[in-house]
Amino acid sequence: MSIGDQMLPVDGLLSGDLPPRVFPTVDSVSFDPTAYIALPAIGVTSTVLSIQVDDGYIAVLRVMANVFVGAGWTEGSGALIWQLIDNDGVIRNYDNIVSSLGSVNNPQPLGGGAGILVQEGHVVKLNVNNVSLAVGGAQVGARLGGWFFPKSYLATAIPF
Repeated sequence: MSIGDQMLPVDGLLSGDLPPRVFPTVDSVSFDPTAYIALPAIGVTSTVLSIQVDDGYIAVLRVMANVFVGAGWTEGSGALIWQLIDNDGVIRNYDNIVSSLGSVNNPQPLGGGAGILVQEGHVVKLNVNNVSLAVGGAQVGARLGGWFFPKSYLATAIPF
């Protein structure tokens, strides 16, 4: 097959028929921001990274990373707790994260690899709560990656 040849459908599906929650559409808009903040004081919850889903779009969150940069923290100790929030409600299975999920340069898949859908107009936040870690030059970082696709691609409403 040469560059000028027409591509054959995959399993009888044309590219426009692929589910937009799994494969970005031609008019999808990707996102992949990273952010770092200073470790908040003990007992304080802070937003490390947030993403706004514009009206008319659905977000597919595909990967996430949360990291601690500094000394004195042990994975799983509960001294830091991260939460992935959708419009002020925690996303199921991401409400009590006590370890790093990947790293900023190597994030982990979300939703078992299928991603997490977020409705238009919602704000997604990755928060960290410093339960008991002494502040002193440490930072926490985050990364969220995926894409926005026009909600017009949804033939039927998806129960969020």
